[in-house]
Amino acid sequence: MQIRGIPQDEDRGDFWIADNLMRREMSNWKFPYHFIDFETSTVAIPFHAGMRPYEPVAFQFSHHVMHENGRVEHVGEFLLTDPVVFPNFKFAEALKAELEKDNGTVFMWSHHENTILNKIVEQLENTVNPPSNAQDLIAFIRSLVKDGERAMYDLCKLSKDAYFHVGTKGSSSIKKVLPAVLKTSSTLKEKYSQPIYGSAMGIPSKNFEKFTWWVDSGTGVPIEPYDLLKGYGSTLIGEELDDPDELVIAEGGAAATAYARLQFEDLNPESRQKIKEALLRYCELDTLAMVMIVEAWKEFV
Repeated sequence: MQIRGIPQDEDRGDFWIADNLMRREMSNWKFPYHFIDFETSTVAIPFHAGMRPYEPVAFQFSHHVMHENGRVEHVGEFLLTDPVVFPNFKFAEALKAELEKDNGTVFMWSHHENTILNKIVEQLENTVNPPSNAQDLIAFIRSLVKDGERAMYDLCKLSKDAYFHVGTKGSSSIKKVLPAVLKTSSTLKEKYSQPIYGSAMGIPSKNFEKFTWWVDSGTGVPIEPYDLLKGYGSTLIGEELDDPDELVIAEGGAAATAYARLQFEDLNPESRQKIKEALLRYCELDTLAMVMIVEAWKEFV
C-alpha cells in the first residue's frame, strides 16, 4: 500500500483497516485494559557493581487503565533515579502491585517490555542478594511474558497487521501511528480537544492538569502530541526556554540520556526535579498514546 496506494474500494480516507482481524483480536481482550510502557537504559559502562556492559536497567514505567464503560485513567507510574539504587527489582515490585488486582489484558507497544521483563527474571535468579519476594516476582513476570497465562498483547504487531495510514509512511512507530489516528478519528477530536485530561471529572492524570491533546495547528490538522510537550516545558517554569528541548523529553533515547545525567552529573536539586518531571510526562504520554489508538481503532471497526 505504501508503494501502490490503498485499494480504492478499501480507502477509508487515507487509511485502511482490517476490520475482521481487528474485531477478532479485540474479542479476546479482557477489561479492564492495562496499558504499560517502560523506560530503560543500556550503557557500555554500567551504573552498578556486578553488571555487564549494556545490561538493561529498568528505571520507569507508566500505567493507564481503560474500563469497560470507556472510562480512562492514569492510575500509576514508577520512577527511580537515585544514583546508588539498582532499580530493577523495585520496578518489578511496583509493576506487580499495579497489575495483580485483576486479570485484564495488559498491552505493550512492541516486544521491548517482554525483553526487559525476561532480563529482570534472569537478574533475580542470578543475583547473590535476591529480595525476599524474588520467587513471587519471578512467577508474576513469567505470567506476563510470551507463553505466560497472561502474556502481554503487542499493539505494535496488530498495527503492522491490520492498520495503514498514508501519513505513517509504512512505519508502525507509536509516534507515527498516534498522529495518524488523531487526523482521522472524530472520537479523538471530540474528546481530546477539550481540557479534560488531568481533571477529576475527565481523565485523572499524575502529571498533567486540564490539558488539551487535540490542538488545531491552524490547518485543521492537530499538532502532534509529542510536539506539545515542548510548549508544556515552557509552561512548567513560567517562561520561554532558549532551548525548548532542555526540559522536554519526547523520545526514548532522550529519556535514557536524561536518566544517565541523573546518574553521573552533579546536578542541583531543582534541575534534578525538572528532569524527573519531564521523564514522567513523556512516559505518561506513551501509555496515553496506546489508549488513544485503541479508542480510534474501536471507532473505525
